[in-house]
Amino acid sequence: MDIHLLLAGQTLWNIPLFLILFGLMVMYFYIFRKKRYIFKSTSQLWYFYLSMIIIYLAYGSPLAVISHVSMSLHMVQMALLYFICAPLLLLSLPSFRSHPKKSFAKPYITFSIITLILFAGLFFIYHLPFVMHGLMVHSHLHTGYIALLFLLSLGMWLPFCWAPLARAVAKESLSKFAVWNSIGVMPACFILIIGAFFIEGVPPMHAHLAAELSLPHGTEINMAFLPPAFDQFLAGAIMIVIHKLSMTKWG
Repeated sequence: MDIHLLLAGQTLWNIPLFLILFGLMVMYFYIFRKKRYIFKSTSQLWYFYLSMIIIYLAYGSPLAVISHVSMSLHMVQMALLYFICAPLLLLSLPSFRSHPKKSFAKPYITFSIITLILFAGLFFIYHLPFVMHGLMVHSHLHTGYIALLFLLSLGMWLPFCWAPLARAVAKESLSKFAVWNSIGVMPACFILIIGAFFIEGVPPMHAHLAAELSLPHGTEINMAFLPPAFDQFLAGAIMIVIHKLSMTKWG
């Protein structure tokens, strides 16, 4: 079955998600105007707006539909959410005027280490072929897993992008945490790259699309974008590049 026929007539723009995100933007603007003194600069307003736009582009735009048939585009989706949107959202949070340096930082650093370990583990597990396949054919479980990873990604970016904590942590500690951040993400990327050389059977993205469209099990889908092996190899490479760029910017 040709992919263009499958996608014909699909809803390309998620209007309910747009309304939710637009409502959050209005609320943030109201708080920003009323409580201006708790914000460091007007750039925080734009960080929040940009994070909402990225969420919508990743999960409410045609990219969300097209990513159903491409591993590399699906990884672009995830990289936008975990490595770009999460830091921007933290940068938009209010700052405090003062805080005790050591006692303030220690519990948050511990929390960030725990969330980094959990994110790295769950991120790696997600990219195991049988796990991804299982999640892809159960949309609600998949959505919950993605949401959980996003919440954990906020925790792992906390020392770099939440202003009060970033000021309280020594640069040497941040450098070490940045190294561990990169190490934690790499296994999932490598499993995609290495797995591309051994790919066989129905790609998880095709299984997801077949489930979403209620197609019979085993229906052959003609993907006109990239060969599955190269698509998966490119997915791993994209994740590495976007994470590296984010760490260079905010790490």
